[in-house]
Formats: sequence, structure tokens, C-alpha cells
Amino acid sequence: MSESGRIPVPLRLCRGCRRFVRIENELCDFCGEDLAALEAAHAANAAEIRALTEALRAAIAEAKAGGA
Repeated sequence: MSESGRIPVPLRLCRGCRRFVRIENELCDFCGEDLAALEAAHAANAAEIRALTEALRAAIAEAKAGGA
């Protein structure tokens, strides 16, 4: 448990090993990966997933409209 009145250290998630490291780190203390590169790759993957999800929703809506 933290001490009363103590401010917690700001942390960020390593997208490689999923552990938390200090926000100012450039490399993960645990897996040694470049945190900025991992975050950029994660953001690109998330954008691709969002685009595919929207395409799927549109295809489902079109199929429903055509079958009704």
C-alpha cells in the first residue's frame, strides 16, 4: 500500500511484454523493446481493426437491406 500523501510514479504500458514502465523510458526495462515503435505499431493495428469492423458492419447492413 502506498504511503499517505505520496504521488504515484507515472507509468506507461509496454505494448510488447504488457508490463508497466516509467513514462520517461525510451526502452522497456523488461523486454528491451523501443516503446515508441511498439506504440506506433499498436496504433496502426487498432486503426486497421476499426476499418475492418466498419467494413463488416457495412456489409452486414447491406445484406440485411437486400434480404428484407
